[in-house]
Amino acid sequence: MKRSLPWLLPFLVAVIGLLSVDVGPGPIVKYAVYFALAIALPGTLLLRAAWRSTGNWAEDLGLGSVVGATWQLIGWALFTALGWQRWLIIWPLLVLIAFASVRRLRECWRIADPKPLPVAWTWALAVSATVMVGATTVGVLAYHAMPPDGSAYYPDLLYHLSLVNELTRSVPPELPQVVGERLEYHWFADADMAGAVDITRLTPMIVLFRLWLLPWLVVVLLVCATLARTVSRTWWTGLLAAIALAAPQLYLFFDTSVNLAPPVSFLSPSQTFGLVACVTAAVLLIELLFRNAGGWLWVVVIGVAIVGGGSKPTVLPLLIAGVGLSAVFLLVTTRRVPRRIIVAGVVLVAVGAGTLLTVAGSTKGSSLQFLAVLKSLPVYTAATGDTTPPGEGGLILPALAHGAVIGTLTLLLAVLLTLQAMAWAGFGVAGRRDPVAWFLLGAMIAGWAGYLLIDHPSVSESYFIYTSAPFSLAAAGWFAAVSVRAAQRPIPVAVTAFIVSVVCAGLLVWARGVPAASPGRQLWLSTRVLLVVLALTVVLLLVWRLFFRQAGGGLLVVLMLLAISPISSFLQSAAHGDTEKSQTHRAPHWWVYRDEASAALWLEKNSAPTDVVATNTWCRPAGPQTPGCDARGYLVSGIAGRRTVMEGWAYTNQAMAEQGVGGRRYTEQLSPWPERVTLTTEALATPTPDRLRRLRDEYDVRWLYVDARDGTVSTELDRLATLRHSIGKVRIYDLGE
Repeated sequence: MKRSLPWLLPFLVAVIGLLSVDVGPGPIVKYAVYFALAIALPGTLLLRAAWRSTGNWAEDLGLGSVVGATWQLIGWALFTALGWQRWLIIWPLLVLIAFASVRRLRECWRIADPKPLPVAWTWALAVSATVMVGATTVGVLAYHAMPPDGSAYYPDLLYHLSLVNELTRSVPPELPQVVGERLEYHWFADADMAGAVDITRLTPMIVLFRLWLLPWLVVVLLVCATLARTVSRTWWTGLLAAIALAAPQLYLFFDTSVNLAPPVSFLSPSQTFGLVACVTAAVLLIELLFRNAGGWLWVVVIGVAIVGGGSKPTVLPLLIAGVGLSAVFLLVTTRRVPRRIIVAGVVLVAVGAGTLLTVAGSTKGSSLQFLAVLKSLPVYTAATGDTTPPGEGGLILPALAHGAVIGTLTLLLAVLLTLQAMAWAGFGVAGRRDPVAWFLLGAMIAGWAGYLLIDHPSVSESYFIYTSAPFSLAAAGWFAAVSVRAAQRPIPVAVTAFIVSVVCAGLLVWARGVPAASPGRQLWLSTRVLLVVLALTVVLLLVWRLFFRQAGGGLLVVLMLLAISPISSFLQSAAHGDTEKSQTHRAPHWWVYRDEASAALWLEKNSAPTDVVATNTWCRPAGPQTPGCDARGYLVSGIAGRRTVMEGWAYTNQAMAEQGVGGRRYTEQLSPWPERVTLTTEALATPTPDRLRRLRDEYDVRWLYVDARDGTVSTELDRLATLRHSIGKVRIYDLGE
């Protein structure tokens, strides 16, 4: 009981937070029961049957939730393909019934060999989870009102909403913005939400905008803490990992101008879902390859790896690199590589190739360019004079090619290396004669390689470093544990490290200063941060050397690096008095007007899930849909949840492959399906019976969603089609069966 009580804290905070952001008690209870009985519990039972218990319920439920989600995706695919979505609840019930009725399986309901973690671990994880869910509801969800409230929605949210709707009706899914085309995207997180919609009967909107993320935030902390404890065999390293992930979220209580910070994100469900699958697969791979586990665990690992690859393209490269580097280490040190490591490597490569070819879209437009990520920094042009946009410029960063070496290196050190100091601390495990250490190193190296070598039009190479963060935390914690064991006085060392880290955080607040108005000022502040960090490091090492003269000095540096970044961000926000929250994503560019959203909701309620709509809403902001406009309009496919003849095409592989053509970003390229744009435009501006017939015959169009803001709309439509709904500047017509 004393280990269960702390978990009431994040649960109560989540409930209170959801009630404060327009979610009623019914949906909260329904979703909580769903996640517990359809995801976490079945997955935990399956994991124990295939492998064993970790010895405690918290870690079992963390890993088990990912296994449960994997099991649900299998059921979702089968039931949706057969058209039995409304009966998906049977799938998790089969597991519960089997484990309740089969004698051998009934043993999995309890832990045969309990290895409870200290109460301090439980409280630390529970408090970290409370910070995560509290910051998310207060600092993120509260500023993303659900339709029909007029609001400026981050385009990815409406895009994901369109995918959730699509995945409740078809397998394999179509591209909802271009009816009849195959969906090429890493959509497994959206499929998980679709499964939740099928079982709970809640709307896709409330699942995506309010409920889905919160339990997965807790799972993220649990699996990352499990990875840290697994590799170090020290319980408090998991505590450090959880605190390091949760502490930056304190920022959201003071300033919502940044959303939930990576590696978990409300704005990127695919990153969050891919992360938990990646870390879970890593934990199970370590047990499988280096701790003599086997049997059915192979099946579980492969399933979770497939889920990771279908959720985010960054997942499998890290796992493959981890297995590969550990194999190289064993080959060099023992002159042999165990067969199971070879098999695991081959299987992961096959899974990676399979997911890349089928469900890992949005990678088009990417190229290789060393240090391309620097181009996304606001001070890059001020430091180097280069104006090359992401996704362009050749193999070498243009600034380096043109001789701006000093400015480039300053940015590299000041921004990348200092802000990612926590990740670099993990490399302290290098040199250990343990293949698990080299597994972690392989994943970290792959993360940094993707981060520094890939050039994506939307700077998505950053997801490599976000995905590798749990590996860095686990490695840094392991390094700290080794340092503590080597120290003669570990408690004074740890206390000293914490005090010094807080002092250093305060100094960094001073170094960062007030946000700069000019690029030159921003560059100076970045340089000042670098100088402060370098000076602090030198001073700390000298002080340690002079006064302590003992092993374990690395602990001070590691814990300082772990604590500086989150604490300094928190203190900086508080010091600047950012007590009045700034609403996020309120730019007029992304505004969805109330009549647009209200009409879309009417269409969702009064049409069939498979109906097709012709609309003129393919660009944002609302206005004439001229060539070169931002093709990220997902109003009908997102809020209404209906397939369209043509809506926002920016995130298609066809558009992303055109990055830079004509000097335009991929979001501003002309439609890869110009005939659809032409037919829709003509049917709305100059309708004729023949044009409307073509929409019905060629694309099976049933409805016209017409926004007068977005182009010419002829009054002839009132004669040629049946007006079903009108509000503000939006009219919805029925073309009939």
